[in-house]
Amino acid sequence: MPYVPSKKTDGKSTDREVIDAALEPLAQSVAEDITNNFSLRPIYEQTFIRVAYDLRDILKSPSVVGNGLTWDLAKAIYETGAKYGYEGVYLGEFNYAFTRFIQRVPQIKVKRGDWKDELRYWLYAETVTALCHAEKETEHLEIGVDGVFRDIKDEYKRRMNTAYEAAQIVKSGDCYDGPYYTRLVEVVDEEGRLIGHMEVMLKRSQDTLHKDVLDRQLVLKSKNPYTP
Repeated sequence: MPYVPSKKTDGKSTDREVIDAALEPLAQSVAEDITNNFSLRPIYEQTFIRVAYDLRDILKSPSVVGNGLTWDLAKAIYETGAKYGYEGVYLGEFNYAFTRFIQRVPQIKVKRGDWKDELRYWLYAETVTALCHAEKETEHLEIGVDGVFRDIKDEYKRRMNTAYEAAQIVKSGDCYDGPYYTRLVEVVDEEGRLIGHMEVMLKRSQDTLHKDVLDRQLVLKSKNPYTP
């Protein structure tokens, strides 16, 4: 996801802003089209695949004219990357766009009052299914987006679902008791205030088997210690 420059990069890049501007109307439209939980997957799949096909057409003939929300996003992805002048550059922009998309649609649904939460397990599972389907259905295009869909799926697991799972373990308890497992450990600041959690990889033992969070803490020191 973070492969696209921003103003943080050089103080002037608008790459993310250009993609975001094309992404927002599409995300709003998709959020409106999702009428129940299980309508999300086919709508996501259709959106992913249409943008991929539109991008393929633009790559074949950059001067081709199209229309529609998926076309607008594909065009923004292409044009944002094209100025860097190397083959496959658009894949980073494609990754950024759909990494933002799968977060933005739930944000819109919550703001509209349709959903209470931006992430539930059903939403994670349906999003992963849509990404896997899009990967399979775009492989023959041979423009690399199939690999991007897989990467987005993997990032989504690592960056969001893992943290969500940790929150659920703290709330309701763990369910792993095999010969090897992970357990959470608290990460605190120097005053003992909770910052978050990390996973520790363990071999099963009676010391840890029945603990959801280990009775140990990791302390993060401030980069800018207070000086009186």
